[in-house]
Amino acid sequence: MLIPNLLMWTAAAIGAAWKVSQLWRVPDDRGLRVVTTCTVLVFAALTAQLAANIPALGPQSPKLIQNVFLTVFFALLLVLLQSAGQPATRSAVGYREIALALLASAGLIAAFALTAPADRGASYEEANGEAGVLAFYFIGNLYMAYATARGARLAWRVADHTVSRARLSLRIAAGGLVVCCGGTHLPRVIATAGLFTTGHPVLPRTEVWTTPLLAAGITVFFAGLAYPGIRTGWAKTRLWFEQRRHHRQLRPLWSTLAAQFPHIVLFPPRSPLHDAWNPRQMRLRYYRRIVECRDGLVLLSPYMESLDDPASPAHQATQIWEAIKRRESNAAQVSAASVIAPPTESGMDADVNVLLALARELAVR
Repeated sequence: MLIPNLLMWTAAAIGAAWKVSQLWRVPDDRGLRVVTTCTVLVFAALTAQLAANIPALGPQSPKLIQNVFLTVFFALLLVLLQSAGQPATRSAVGYREIALALLASAGLIAAFALTAPADRGASYEEANGEAGVLAFYFIGNLYMAYATARGARLAWRVADHTVSRARLSLRIAAGGLVVCCGGTHLPRVIATAGLFTTGHPVLPRTEVWTTPLLAAGITVFFAGLAYPGIRTGWAKTRLWFEQRRHHRQLRPLWSTLAAQFPHIVLFPPRSPLHDAWNPRQMRLRYYRRIVECRDGLVLLSPYMESLDDPASPAHQATQIWEAIKRRESNAAQVSAASVIAPPTESGMDADVNVLLALARELAVR
């Protein structure tokens, strides 16, 4: 079951890193501090689960640490969701959830201590029917079944009263908790209860099919938590590629003007290949290129005769080449400084579209 465990650990690591980075930027957000604590606890718990496979540490302590951390995580998560849905009952419910988590943790510690040393830390898949091991997993999964079921219900309720993009985020997270509850924790509770009472699991082979479902549920849960960030990151990535493309497409116009007026260039000139493969400061370099194109056109405008058809990029490109020849021949200026190729609409996009059309005409000449 190494692959499902690695999948769960990776999802938790990404979620924890993202929340820590958010908290680093907004350290005074109390709600974000609670959410970050929750994700870090899950990451620590799953790290302990992986550590059980390290021979130097042995399988005993990491398994107990993992389950205790998870009870604390869900206690904090339930308190957070309850306070978001019904702030008036936050204190009473908060104490109840913390008490239940402490009770479950105490039960886990007691079951762990009463288990024979040779059987301590055995995974659910390796449980051999020893009473202490069964008690350990019965207590842990019973609490987790309660916590995931209640967490899913609260998350869905909070989503119903949320109008922002967090609504879909909460519902995805709730779906992940439902998968964890119905696909893993509840079946394991039924199976261990059957082993206690009859010596046979009521549900067969839960040690085989519940772990992949747990991995899927945790992955969906963290995907829900990360959804707003993923959506924002996707939008930023699309914008970055669009700006990179426009930056490259503006090069014919920019290089033509920069050759005439080198002082308008802020950054040192670089090759097109370097621009294409250098991701740093793309937004700054993109906007700077737009400004430099506009500055160059204004400086060139005194050598340009009045445009009869300013809406035609082809005619504007011809006028630009004629103005450059006039300037290089030291001819007198023929007009006052003015805006060349003005946008027909307001906004940055309209301005960029005009410059791109002009750059395309210059590129084919």
